[in-house]
Amino acid sequence: MSKYIEAKLFIIIGTTMKKLSLFLLLVLFATIGCEKLMKEDIFVEDPELQALSDGLDADIGLSKSSINAFNDALNRHGKDGKHRRDPGFLWKVAAELQAELSDDEKQRLFGWMDDQLVPYLYGANMDKRGGDRPGGPHSSGADIKMLYTVLDDAQKETLRTILESYRTQMSAVMNKVKDGTLDRDAAKAELEALETSMDAEIDALLTDDQKAAIDAMLAEMKQKMDAMRQAAHDAMVGALEMSSEQEISLETINKESAEAQKSLMEKAKTEEMGREDLKEALTQLIADRNSKIEALFNEKQVETIKIYTALSMQYSKHCGQKRDDKGNRGDGGGKK
Repeated sequence: MSKYIEAKLFIIIGTTMKKLSLFLLLVLFATIGCEKLMKEDIFVEDPELQALSDGLDADIGLSKSSINAFNDALNRHGKDGKHRRDPGFLWKVAAELQAELSDDEKQRLFGWMDDQLVPYLYGANMDKRGGDRPGGPHSSGADIKMLYTVLDDAQKETLRTILESYRTQMSAVMNKVKDGTLDRDAAKAELEALETSMDAEIDALLTDDQKAAIDAMLAEMKQKMDAMRQAAHDAMVGALEMSSEQEISLETINKESAEAQKSLMEKAKTEEMGREDLKEALTQLIADRNSKIEALFNEKQVETIKIYTALSMQYSKHCGQKRDDKGNRGDGGGKK
């Protein structure tokens, strides 16, 4: 072989090796480099929402890419306290996670929920119509904190005396039940009478102007609650892309389930049903409701509902507690 041919072969081989090396580098970057980029941690700006992310990860074990997708969604939809103001916050995050979680992650999450028989749509308020205005006497329609906003110092002291007096009387009734000197029906009647009397005393403490002020606050509170409830319902409809028929059917399912639960609780109160029988009946009620919801929606919708339910449970644990003046949660911030 001539030196010229050898030189040409050397050049061809060298060029081929360079091209192969470049190809291998591109492959390695695609399989390793991109994964490394994906593994760059995305942290949540809000400490409560970071706890929400950590909680879901602890429950099912999320991949780095899923954690990053989750945290990114939490930052976009919940930053600057928006998660407390937007009723649709969790629905938006759940809809995104449905597309981001792997099949294995979904299987672990849904398997845990099935084992625990978690009721679907935990924490969701689907009644877009709203409830009746908190009512009764002015004293029972408003909470104690609201009452204190309209009372003068002398009235506040009188209110504390009234509350302490009836607290003592009610405790005495409960102690009689514990020691067996008073049956439950008689105790219930006495407690209801004490509550009615307490409401009357507090109501008499208020002036007409104070009652009008409380009425206005209650009306405003109901308006806000109705708006929040409607927004939450609309967010659910949007995230699930629900049809009008599905909306109506879900409302029927929830109404029937609520009525059945109420009936069971009434039976338990009147001692027509024992504790174990009640527990078994409630468990079956949850299972039946879950089955009806699964039959009503398609696979994608059911997955989104399950993810929303899991997020709601985590949110209630990590983000739903009131905080003191120092920013500490009332539950002490403990983990489950």
